[in-house]
Amino acid sequence: MWRLPSLRRLRALKLTHRWRAFFYALTAFAVVGGATMLIWPALSGVFLLAAYCIPANSVVPIPHEPAVLYFAKYYDPAWIAVAGTVGSVVVSFSDYALVEAAMGHPRVKNASEARLFRWAVRWMTRWPFAIIVLFSLIPVFPIAVVRVLAPASRYPLRRYIAAQIVGRLPRFYLLAWFGKAVMVPTWLILVLTVVMIAVFWLGGRPVAATIEDEPDAEEIEVPDLSDPEHPVAAGSSTQLPVQTG
Repeated sequence: MWRLPSLRRLRALKLTHRWRAFFYALTAFAVVGGATMLIWPALSGVFLLAAYCIPANSVVPIPHEPAVLYFAKYYDPAWIAVAGTVGSVVVSFSDYALVEAAMGHPRVKNASEARLFRWAVRWMTRWPFAIIVLFSLIPVFPIAVVRVLAPASRYPLRRYIAAQIVGRLPRFYLLAWFGKAVMVPTWLILVLTVVMIAVFWLGGRPVAATIEDEPDAEEIEVPDLSDPEHPVAAGSSTQLPVQTG
């Protein structure tokens, strides 16, 4: 029978301090959530939503919006906002653990040395808090971008979590307020879930191989924007393939 590992066993495991912090956050979430369900059973749905928002706000391609719309029909938007934000905070620890572990892989390390990535990291280091808040708040901005750039730029984890709270809390509240006001039918929420998952999976398919194998492609020159203030004219090393016709 599986048992929760003790702190001594956890320290004995070959885990980085980021993974241990993620485990501690999960443990605290489970303890507080379990106590909440015992003391206030009416808030069980809030705890379930927070638990769902942990993987839904990670690299797992599942959306959190349909779940928020569903639970908003039964709970006040403030409770929904807190639940969604707590899930985002818990998974923030894994963001740093995953990115730091991935940076050691040869392929990822080569990708991190690409000009576009270095350019993005450079912009991230200029206004990190504002950028994280912006991407956490506005739905059209892909949150996965800052989930990678924040750890890659060595932005402090505490400030990253603070920016997540500032951006995610109003985002979840507004979405829950909309769900409370409109009362979206459950069947429509299920359809929305399936459609969003399909979009996530299709959007994540690699397209680089398709571009490279295109027979009718020609090269165009693209300037080097690795330094936004001092762009370099296009050269042979900055050419990209593009389809003609």
